[in-house]
Amino acid sequence: MEQILSQDEVDALLKGIAGGEIEEPEEATDEGAGYVRYDFTKQEGALHIRMPAMEVINDSFLRAIRSSLSAMLRRILDITATPMEFDRFGAFVRTLPVPSSLQIFKMDPFRGHALIVLEPRLVFAFVETFLGGSGTRNVRIEGRDFTAIEQRLIRRLVNQLLADMEKAWHSLQPIKVQYVRSEINPQFAKICQPEDVVIINRYEVDMDRSVGSITTCIPLTNLESVKKKLMTTFQREKSEEDIIQQRILQENIKNVPVEFKVELGSAVLSAGDIIGLEVGDVIKLDRRQDDLLPAFVAGVRKYMGTAGAHRGNKAFLIKKKVLDQERD
Repeated sequence: MEQILSQDEVDALLKGIAGGEIEEPEEATDEGAGYVRYDFTKQEGALHIRMPAMEVINDSFLRAIRSSLSAMLRRILDITATPMEFDRFGAFVRTLPVPSSLQIFKMDPFRGHALIVLEPRLVFAFVETFLGGSGTRNVRIEGRDFTAIEQRLIRRLVNQLLADMEKAWHSLQPIKVQYVRSEINPQFAKICQPEDVVIINRYEVDMDRSVGSITTCIPLTNLESVKKKLMTTFQREKSEEDIIQQRILQENIKNVPVEFKVELGSAVLSAGDIIGLEVGDVIKLDRRQDDLLPAFVAGVRKYMGTAGAHRGNKAFLIKKKVLDQERD
């Protein structure tokens, strides 16, 4: 039951507030003003980062699988890559159809597991091609699992993909990719927590009239040790020809003859003293016996050391390298 104040009580209340006898209620204040609540378990910022080096690795992987899969299937495949994406693992799993060919693998020395997903219609096209077919026959996907023969042929394909992945990563970070197991239902391919951020790369495969995708899914936390490298501009990968030419150039430089000269000391003599020199005269130099002597390579002072003899030959023992021509 509501309590209604009489007019006298209302007048008394207003008079008390005006006279300061009754305190007015303070307005609610936001104790967290100026502060933003942050959940360290979430990785919101990771969804918007750029990884130039990772894009180079993906491009290298694309070229490798385009060549290796075409050779394996003995037909030309048109494979294109879609832009790299970042998403929650839970959201990514919800987009996968059932059945899917889910291949779980490990990338040593990185921690955790990663995932390769082969789209079902692409799997059946590959299997039919392996068995001598055209790969264009329509197959009912829903409601059936992969047979033992299909899984064995898929494993051959996956092994080639993992080998190509090792090659693609070699320039940035040498890795050893280890196959772990395969799954059909996405619910059983839990490589990380649903809220974890994953790197998603899709490669669309066009084989005549059969179209499907190969997707790699790598948790961002797995790559924490090389995250800074992935976020920097990546140097292009050296080809085998570049490496050979560099090695030849280095060998040629090593075989270039140069003048090596050690200065024992110096002295200032007049023309008359020089004319009067005879065999057995001693010329006093400006260096003591225990002073380090400079060694010049092609006229540039490079080392400091001491002179001596070794097995009957003149020798020079290097004590230190000259880093600054003005000070050392």
